[in-house]
Amino acid sequence: MRRNLTNLGEFTSNLHKLGYSIVDYNDLKVPCLYVENNLFDDILNNSYNKKTSIDTNLNIYDDGYHIFVDINLRFLNMDLEENFLLYANETLDFFYNLSNAGMLGLAPANSSKPNVFFIQLPKKDRAEKAFEMIQKKLKKT
Repeated sequence: MRRNLTNLGEFTSNLHKLGYSIVDYNDLKVPCLYVENNLFDDILNNSYNKKTSIDTNLNIYDDGYHIFVDINLRFLNMDLEENFLLYANETLDFFYNLSNAGMLGLAPANSSKPNVFFIQLPKKDRAEKAFEMIQKKLKKT
C-alpha cells in the first residue's frame, strides 16, 4: 500500500530506523533490512514449511534533491504488509545490491542468532530500473 507522506518532515520521521546491512549469500551481495524481533519471528513461524508469496513494490519519491524509496512487502498468504522507508541519497549501496542480487533479506535487529529470511524479487528488472532512476536523480542533485 502506498503511504500518503506529504512533506519532508513526514518522510524523515518515517524512515526505517533499525538499519540494514549487506550480507554475502553464496558469493552474492544481498541487502538485508533489520526488523523487530517479533516481526521476524511472525514471518518465520507463518512461512515455515509453506509456500510463501510476497508482493514487493518500490515506491520512489523525490523533490529534486531528497530521494526516498518506500519498500512495500505484502505477504499474501499471511495477511501481513510492511513498509520500510529508506533515504536513497545515503543508501545507494542498498539499491545497487538489490538490483544485482534480485533478493532482499530480513533479519532480526536484536538477536545473537545470524538468521536471515530471504525474499526473491519476482521481477528483478524493476529493482534494476529503480536503481537506474535513483542514480539519475542523484546525478541531477
